[in-house]
Amino acid sequence: MVNFIIYEDEKKFREKYISIILKIIGGMKIAYRILEFDKYDRNTAVNIKKIVGKKIYILDIEVPGKSGLDLAREIRNNGDWESPMIVVTTHEQLKDTAFTSKMLMLDFISKFYNCENSLYDTLKLALEIIEKNQSLNFQYNGELLQIPYGDILYIEKNVEDLYSTIVTKTEKMKIKKTISSIEEELSQDPRFFRTHRSCIVNLDKITSVELRKCVIHFGEIETPLLSRDKKSELKIRLGKKPPLKKEVVK
Repeated sequence: MVNFIIYEDEKKFREKYISIILKIIGGMKIAYRILEFDKYDRNTAVNIKKIVGKKIYILDIEVPGKSGLDLAREIRNNGDWESPMIVVTTHEQLKDTAFTSKMLMLDFISKFYNCENSLYDTLKLALEIIEKNQSLNFQYNGELLQIPYGDILYIEKNVEDLYSTIVTKTEKMKIKKTISSIEEELSQDPRFFRTHRSCIVNLDKITSVELRKCVIHFGEIETPLLSRDKKSELKIRLGKKPPLKKEVVK
C-alpha cells in the first residue's frame, strides 16, 4: 500500500495534486490511498503515525496550525527518514537549501510555475524511490499492505495459531505467515535477527537490552523474547552497529 499524504489547506490545489496522482497510478498495478489534511490539530501527527505502509508526502508551507516545513521536521524527528517529501508552495523565496538537504526533501516546487509537470515528474521519482526500499508484503484486514523494513520493531510468533504479529511504534498487525517463513523472507537483510524461536527483531530499532532479564527495549516498547543461547550473538551484532548514545547492553 502506497499512501499519498497531501497536507494542503486549499481545495483547488488538493484536487490538482489528486488528479496528477491518479494520472500516474492509472497505468500501474499498485494498491494506494490518498489522504488529505487541510489543517494541523492535536490529532494530525497521531493520525499520520497510524498510517501503515509506504508514504509519499506533498506539503504546503502555509497550512493552519503548522507549516508544511514544521510538519516535515516533526515527521523526520519521529523517525521516518525513508518517506519522500515534496514541498509545493507559492513562496519560492522561502526555499532553504540547507533545510531541504537536512530534512531530505525530494523537491521544492512552485505552485504557479510548471507545477503540474514538475509534480508529475517528482512523484514518479518518489514512487521509484519507495519501490527500491524493501518492504514486507502481507494482507491485513482484507487489504494488501507493504510495510517498510524500517518501520518494523519486531515480529512475534503467535502461540495459539500459525499466525505472526508485526509490531511497529503504533500498531500490532496479525498476519497469516509463520515466523519461519518471515525469517526466510528477511534473511538477506542484516537488520533482522532471530532472538528466540518465537521472535525476530530489527537490530536498528533496539534502544537497550537487559541481558540478565532477557528483555529487549525499543524505546517504550519491549519484548522478553530473548533466548539465553542468543544473548552473546545479539551482543556481538549490536557491537558491529555504529555506536548510538541511547543504546545500552546490560
